[in-house]
Amino acid sequence: MIKGQQPAAQSGLPFHRKILYYVLMLLLTLLVLEGMARLAYYAAYGQGYGGGSDALMNLTPLPESPIIPQDATKYYELRHPFYGFVKASPEHALNAPRPQPRREDTVVIALLGGSVAEFVKPYFQDALNRWFAANQLPRQPVVLGLAVEGARQPQQTLIVADNLLRGGEFDLIVNLDGFNELTISAGLHPRAGVFPYFPFRWTKQVRLTGAELLLTGHIGALRREQARLTAVQETSPLRGSALFGLANRWRQERNAAAIIQRNHELAAMASSYTLEKHGPRSWLLPAGETERLQAAARFWYRGSLALARLAAVAEADYYHFLQPNQYAPDSKPLSPEEREQIYKPDRLHGYFATRGYPLLPDFSRDLPGQGIHYFDLTGIFADHPETLYIDDCCHLNARGNELLAAAMVERMAPALLRRGGASPAGPVSALNAARRPAPPPSPRDTPEFQVSLSDDGKQLQ
Repeated sequence: MIKGQQPAAQSGLPFHRKILYYVLMLLLTLLVLEGMARLAYYAAYGQGYGGGSDALMNLTPLPESPIIPQDATKYYELRHPFYGFVKASPEHALNAPRPQPRREDTVVIALLGGSVAEFVKPYFQDALNRWFAANQLPRQPVVLGLAVEGARQPQQTLIVADNLLRGGEFDLIVNLDGFNELTISAGLHPRAGVFPYFPFRWTKQVRLTGAELLLTGHIGALRREQARLTAVQETSPLRGSALFGLANRWRQERNAAAIIQRNHELAAMASSYTLEKHGPRSWLLPAGETERLQAAARFWYRGSLALARLAAVAEADYYHFLQPNQYAPDSKPLSPEEREQIYKPDRLHGYFATRGYPLLPDFSRDLPGQGIHYFDLTGIFADHPETLYIDDCCHLNARGNELLAAAMVERMAPALLRRGGASPAGPVSALNAARRPAPPPSPRDTPEFQVSLSDDGKQLQ
């Protein structure tokens, strides 16, 4: 062939035949690749390529996400820097207590503690209403519920300090506690490797650390990509091609491997120590259970002293009550129902309460000498053999709550008489004196907390 001369097969072909030639070559190449892809698919997966959903891989199911979805129709828990957690509504209204100033016609009583104090609040309010009416006192009692489920010191002190700093004023501060210090600070949290005095259910409130949250988001993105690849395989017009299916399957497998790897990384993070979930490593906790209980009781004692000093600054009377409990020694003749269903000394609550309650008098006997109105209420059910407890933890039925509220009001009588018949003693501190007269509430200061003056539903505004 002469140099520069075109191949005979193409030199004289018209343009449209050249196009046809190249199209045929391309189709032939694709057919060869398709055949090779089918062979490769069979070699890799042991079956012929069927196209469509037959080419989808089965992704290994992942464990449940550590993020628990919340029912938007119900209240849910929200972390709070002082209270540990609070209830928040779907409308994003924080159900935290709003500060209440003193008024000429009211006696503001802060009620602190855990769930027992939280549940006794309406009974306490009713008992106070009846007592004020019987003694014909001109002012009306208003119970400000500052109790939080699972709360224990230092939460009570922090809650009061926060309320005072935001302009709240109190005539009386009532603390009903003791049980959670023994069962949570000395029992539940140390066993879970959580700082003893972190708020209750702290690991639930901190479900994901920052790093875990980022990793969870990455896993979510990978799973969305997996869903997209699945949809493409089922709906694409090219789904009948083994070449397309092989490429898509390879992408699915690579994506699935990344999901599994990230999930292992997340599981490793979840099982490892983090400051956010577990607290500082530097805290020292005695190894023995009795020593841990004594440390918790000592912290409870110091917390009461701190709260009493804060009450003195607020010019409020402070009352500290040790809550009754079925595990306090010789505190109540248990009914057959309580003994069978309620009294469980081998479970966590019963185990630590049974061993912890006898230790509290060693610390609490010094409280009256510190000027604190302290009362041990563990014996108020000694003459009540009927069923009063409703669970194996600490909670009471209606009759039990009525007796508890009445016992508290009876012991507070001197302060109630003095406070109920006098006008407010003045601002709680120089800080409050400086802020009077109070500015009008801003739009952000919408009422977040209301308390009932009586059973007729009227609210303190």
